[in-house]
Amino acid sequence: MLPGYDGRFGLRCWPDGYRSGPPKEVVSDDLGDLRARARDLISNGVCDVIDLSAWSFELNDWVALESFERTALA
Repeated sequence: MLPGYDGRFGLRCWPDGYRSGPPKEVVSDDLGDLRARARDLISNGVCDVIDLSAWSFELNDWVALESFERTALA
């Protein structure tokens, strides 16, 4: 999968809360859907930390938009 082509926005989910190891990733063009998914994943205990990002073709990398943490939404 090439970042930015499958979806302009992405969720990177870490179950341990430390952003260690490879994250679970979900991409989409629907920012609202990804925000709802992030809240769902946090509240259901699937992830402790989630970064919501947008793909930048100029930087060739993800640019953070916001983060979700279990302690912040509990």
